[in-house]
Amino acid sequence: MAVKPRRAINLSGVTGGLNKVSATIPSYTMSWARSADTASSLFISGTEKRQPFEVRMRMTRLLYSRISNIAMVGLAGLLSGVYAYVRDHETFVLVVAAVGFLFVVLRCGGVKIFQCRLAQGLRFDPEIWILGYGVAAFGSSICWGVVSFICLTFSHDPVLYLVSVVCNTATAGSVAARNAAAPRLARLQLLTSLLPVMAGAIFTDDRGYRFLVLAVPALIFGLFVVVAESNKQLVELYSAQIKLVSLSNTDYLTQIPNRRYFGECFSDALAAGRVSLQPLTVLMIDVDYFKGYNDFYGHPGGDLCLQQIAQQLQLSLRSTDSVLSRYGGEEFAVLLRDTCAAGGTIVAQRLCDVIAELAMPHVNRKDGLGIVTISVGTAATSALDTGDNDVIKFADQALYRAKALGRNRICVATAA
Repeated sequence: MAVKPRRAINLSGVTGGLNKVSATIPSYTMSWARSADTASSLFISGTEKRQPFEVRMRMTRLLYSRISNIAMVGLAGLLSGVYAYVRDHETFVLVVAAVGFLFVVLRCGGVKIFQCRLAQGLRFDPEIWILGYGVAAFGSSICWGVVSFICLTFSHDPVLYLVSVVCNTATAGSVAARNAAAPRLARLQLLTSLLPVMAGAIFTDDRGYRFLVLAVPALIFGLFVVVAESNKQLVELYSAQIKLVSLSNTDYLTQIPNRRYFGECFSDALAAGRVSLQPLTVLMIDVDYFKGYNDFYGHPGGDLCLQQIAQQLQLSLRSTDSVLSRYGGEEFAVLLRDTCAAGGTIVAQRLCDVIAELAMPHVNRKDGLGIVTISVGTAATSALDTGDNDVIKFADQALYRAKALGRNRICVATAA
């Protein structure tokens, strides 16, 4: 009995469809990014967006720092609505106060999520997170303003007048102090929460409250000044902190990261690698016969040599996920994330070739080669069985072997 041949399955249509879907993903992503950037302009001014990225990141972390005062303000607004319902059966006021409290709960939830992501070391886009925070904060401020306006306009209870004014004034002070990290958002919140108080004071039964028509604008102006001054001080403080961190982590001579920064990055990469089960490789680099170079060309010449080598190494490592640092004297160190022993060897050989191709004269070499070269020792966590923390030690030992074997070469550390 003849067996019918199977009909070949034509996957061209499926493949084409998948290609179309994958092609649309980047466009949707770009459209979402553009939309988020446009929407964030409601709460972030152009001046704020032009601030250094690190400053904006710190400002965002400040917004998401604590939930205690957010929760207290939300609770005060909710109690105002409850009190209005108990005293005057104002159901609408209670509903609006409940919506405002819901916005507060959402904001507190966002703070918790942000803090968890921060603890996991995940990166974040300041504009998107400020947009999310701003929507919740602006929504709650509108609700508190509506509650105050209704209580002052339609209620006949002097105690409720006092509760509304005190709660809104306290909320405004909290907004000015906390949200100065996003000044445009803070100003919008102040206007939406305090202007309804001023408008409601006109229609209240107690004429004494009409004084608020004059007092509220003065209060708004004063809080605007507080927001502006607080924001200015925060920007100056964070800029100074970032500059100090940069200075403490940068080698003065070569302007690349120093040993301290390398150590911090190594610890972080090691911890991340243990979670992701990805290897990392360390390269230890030494300039060959550098003492002889210094003796012949002098220390200024030696400094210039190190600067040129650091610059060339940095250019050669741009395409890798790496950290280059001056480890000490004429010694450099490279951290290659998510890189196995074979990948580290390729990078090390490339660096040796790049420095040799510079052909910087070195007439005081003992081997008579006549140009500046480097020796490299490499070690990868995936190739060692003595513990990941020993990778720097093994890379250093491999470097000494490379120097003992004649320099201008690489040596790879292996498991003992």
